[in-house]
Amino acid sequence: MREAFGGSWLLGFVALFIVLFSAYLAVSINYTKAFKAKNKIVSIIEENEGFSTSTGNVATKTDNDLQNSSRTEDKVYYYLKKSGFALDTASLRGRCPNGSDPYTGGYCVQKMYTSQGAYYKVTTFVKLEIPVIWVNITVPVKGETKVLYYTRD
Repeated sequence: MREAFGGSWLLGFVALFIVLFSAYLAVSINYTKAFKAKNKIVSIIEENEGFSTSTGNVATKTDNDLQNSSRTEDKVYYYLKKSGFALDTASLRGRCPNGSDPYTGGYCVQKMYTSQGAYYKVTTFVKLEIPVIWVNITVPVKGETKVLYYTRD
């Protein structure tokens, strides 16, 4: 009887280890995806020398319109849509550092001024949802562009 009881405990520990390891992998993959999206948004802003907002609603534009647009917001949304990162903005309201609503796709951009020029603070989010135990955690991932001496907004 003692070995049967010990075997069930061992089976429980193995199951717990598998669950914790799977959760760790899922969290690290989501964090990596958000970090990669943040880095790409920063590089798009630097390539376009500023962040220009879209004309109209980016969510209703076709992929061809987004890809060929000269607006930075369109290019960012096209990347987020293609990479599968675009988050629901309704759940992120009020989470941006400046208190504004996030852009379509679930990211925030804030322009900051310095004596040399301007730079942009970019924030993306990692959403961790565990519906079985009703846990919803949103973690911001922040980054900045280089100082841009001339911005085209």
